[in-house]
Amino acid sequence: MTHTTAAARISPEHARQDLVDHPHYRYRGCAPDPDQPTQAAGNPDLTLDAWEGQDIDGAENQIERRERQAAAIEVCIDCPVMARCLTYARTYRVETGADGTQKAVLTEPSGVLGGMTSLERHREFITAQHRIVAPAPDARLRTAQKMALLTALAAHTHHDDVARAAGMDLRTANWHRSALTTLLGLNKKTALRQELLAAAVERGLLNADRIVADDGTVPAVPRPGQPRTPAAARSARINPFAATEATHGPSAARPLPSRPVPSRPGRLRVLRSRVHAVDGQLELDLGLSAGATVTTLPLPSTRTLEAAA
Repeated sequence: MTHTTAAARISPEHARQDLVDHPHYRYRGCAPDPDQPTQAAGNPDLTLDAWEGQDIDGAENQIERRERQAAAIEVCIDCPVMARCLTYARTYRVETGADGTQKAVLTEPSGVLGGMTSLERHREFITAQHRIVAPAPDARLRTAQKMALLTALAAHTHHDDVARAAGMDLRTANWHRSALTTLLGLNKKTALRQELLAAAVERGLLNADRIVADDGTVPAVPRPGQPRTPAAARSARINPFAATEATHGPSAARPLPSRPVPSRPGRLRVLRSRVHAVDGQLELDLGLSAGATVTTLPLPSTRTLEAAA
C-alpha cells in the first residue's frame, strides 16, 4: 500500500486522545468481537494479535507474516477511525541518551496501525527524519568556532571567503557548516545558505540585519567537487604541462615514459644482442678548445655482453 508521506507534528498524547475520543472508536475493526472477545470485530476469523504480530523469534515465517498483515490491513481500510489511527501511528517522541544527545523515534515502532505496517512506517520516518530531528541544545551551537563560522557565513557567500573570515582552513570551515546544518534540523545535502542562516536567526544565534543576501543557490554546505582555488591555479594543478602544450604543442609537453628494465637474466641477453653501433652516437659537442682530441671508445661486442650477463 502507498500512503501520503507527512511528517507528524502533533504530539503522541494529543493524537492518542483524539483517536480514543472519536465517536466511532468503540466500533474500530481491531476491537474485540462482542460474541468472541479473542477475535477481531472487523473480521471474526482474525485474532486480536493479528495487528501486533508474534513476540517469539521464529514463531512466524515470512509468508505467514505477510498474510496476517494483509488481512489486518484489509480490516483497517474499512475501519471508521483509520485516519485518526494513522495520525497517531506517525507521531514520534524525543528521547535523551545518557550522553545528553537527543533523537526522535516512532511512538509505535511495531504492529499494524492505520493500515500501515511497522516497516512502512519506519521507512517513511527515515525519509522525513531530517525534517523532524530534535533541536540541538544551545550549548552545542554557541561554541566559539560555530559562532565565528555563522558570523562569517552571514557576511560572505563564497566558501573561501567564509573560511578566511572565520579564521579557519577550508576543511574545518566546511565541517562546521555541515555540523551546524544538522544541529539546526536541516538536510545538509539539500539545504541552502539562506535556510541555514534563517534557522540560526530563529534560534537567536544571529541578527537578521547582518546577513548578506545571495542569489538563492548557495548551498549551506559546499558541494563536493566545488573549486577551492582560482581557475588558473586549478588548471595548472590538474595539468602541469598546460603551459608547455600551449607553446610547443601536446606532443612536446609530456616526456615519453622510460621502458622498465627487465629483471630476468634471459631477457637481458636477448635485449643486449640487439645493440648495434650507430654512427655518430658518441660524437658530442663538448665545446673543447682547438687542438684537443676526443677518443671514441668502441662498443663492446655481442659475445662480450653475453659473457658478462
